[in-house]
Amino acid sequence: MSEEKTTPKIEPTFDEDGNACYQLFSTPKEKNIVQQCVVYPDRVIPVIFIPGVMGSNLKDKKGKKIWRLDSNLQILGDWFKENAAVRKKKLDPNETIVDDGGNITEKSESHLLKTRRQRGWGTVGYTSYATFLDWLQNTLNDFDNTLSNERVILLKSMLKTETGDVSLSKGEVDLTYRYLFPVFAMGYNWLQSNGDSAIALGKFIDKQIQFYQQKGRMCEKVILITHSMGGLVARHYTQNLGGAAKVLGVVHGVMPALGAAATYRRMKAGTENGSGNVVDWFGAQVLGPSAEAMTAVLSQSPGPLQLLPGKAYGQRWLKIRDDKTTHALPVADPYSEIYLQRDRWWGLCEDQFINPGKSTDPADRDKDWQSFSKTIQREVKPFIEDLCGKYHPNSWAFYSADMTYRAYGDVCWRANTPRAEAWLNRNRQRDGLAARALDKTEMYEKRTVSSPLLGSGWAKGIHQTYQLLPAEEAGDGTVPVRSGRIAEHHLQARFQVSVSHEPAFQNRQAQKFTLRALVKIVQQIEQTAQRYE
Repeated sequence: MSEEKTTPKIEPTFDEDGNACYQLFSTPKEKNIVQQCVVYPDRVIPVIFIPGVMGSNLKDKKGKKIWRLDSNLQILGDWFKENAAVRKKKLDPNETIVDDGGNITEKSESHLLKTRRQRGWGTVGYTSYATFLDWLQNTLNDFDNTLSNERVILLKSMLKTETGDVSLSKGEVDLTYRYLFPVFAMGYNWLQSNGDSAIALGKFIDKQIQFYQQKGRMCEKVILITHSMGGLVARHYTQNLGGAAKVLGVVHGVMPALGAAATYRRMKAGTENGSGNVVDWFGAQVLGPSAEAMTAVLSQSPGPLQLLPGKAYGQRWLKIRDDKTTHALPVADPYSEIYLQRDRWWGLCEDQFINPGKSTDPADRDKDWQSFSKTIQREVKPFIEDLCGKYHPNSWAFYSADMTYRAYGDVCWRANTPRAEAWLNRNRQRDGLAARALDKTEMYEKRTVSSPLLGSGWAKGIHQTYQLLPAEEAGDGTVPVRSGRIAEHHLQARFQVSVSHEPAFQNRQAQKFTLRALVKIVQQIEQTAQRYE
């Protein structure tokens, strides 16, 4: 009776030119051993993940870490209740660069020719993205367990989408095994304009394509996966910088397609604690707990300001409401009517918070305001409006529409008027829109104002306190439904899933949709030189 044949698999190593090398060994003939060399595809489709705002690690130009998301405890220690003046100095878009030294979990993947650190994983927040990046790369590396791996399991299940079709055939899944998918992460300086970050994305894509071509691999297009503001970076690159030809397709996760009114709220009152729990409270202290902390940074940072609602977001989302009347803005243009309204208590930017701790001289305040105004007019408005309605033709997206994660769709200030004064002036209309701020130190959810009284009477004005109301629209805690639900004619498929904004890609259903969309996108390779005849 002959011995059973054994077949050990020999994994390759790769030389500097990318050539596979196999370490074979001699065996006695009677052992009946057949050595099997593992051969990986020579056609490469890089998958590039682009994080959201605050999701990239930053350092100063001397190499000192500034914003590093290695652990919740570490970021809490770095930024818990840091004062506004320090925040402004450290988080300066002109003095910070991307930090690639963040924490990663390395793994042997020599067939991809670059390590995870070389693929940029250290540039993005470990706390937010490590588990997703690891899951995605392991899934796309699985060439052995073809009966139980993630890609094949997709054939045994269904995923109900709002629009579009993500059902898969065996042929579609099989095609993905004929390509390599090295997963990259591109951190970017989220303080600077997303237009600048889109330029950086273009250079990053060119660099990776050229690398694999120089190693003798066929590589000409990439797939983009984006989180939140990263979607704006990707869209600007593909649609306004001519990058679409190098991108097979894009998967967007919880993107504020039309902007997020939460950006206004945070500049006026700090980061919201939507759930009211201890964890969210600590998070708010780190991100910026007050108008002063947020305005000091955001007033000099085009990137986050480009998350403000544009014209396509809709009208009348900012409401000034008291018992007798409601003012709603904008009527036509949010930039002139809200964002550039100086000396209005409800305006976006309160100039006393732009440069905390500095001179209160009016000339200095004027200079600070002019700098902010130029940022809105020259970088924020053009970016938002030029991007409106522009998507890569092969785009896929998921979003949240859950009342558990309420987000600011409208932002409402509601008046509280002392009863005696209200009764004495009961026949006169109050004008909260034209009110004058009485306390310039207020920086949270309340503003004390003197509102003009219309009509005849002994009093010219009345004191009121305006309170910022909680978020009321379904969403993910940051992006409301009206902005997250991208119009279906822009997308191949749209998927609604219950997720919170920051950890969206840790959700299992979001991951399944992303993988299905990726498999669908890969089918477009048949229209390129990387196809198999």
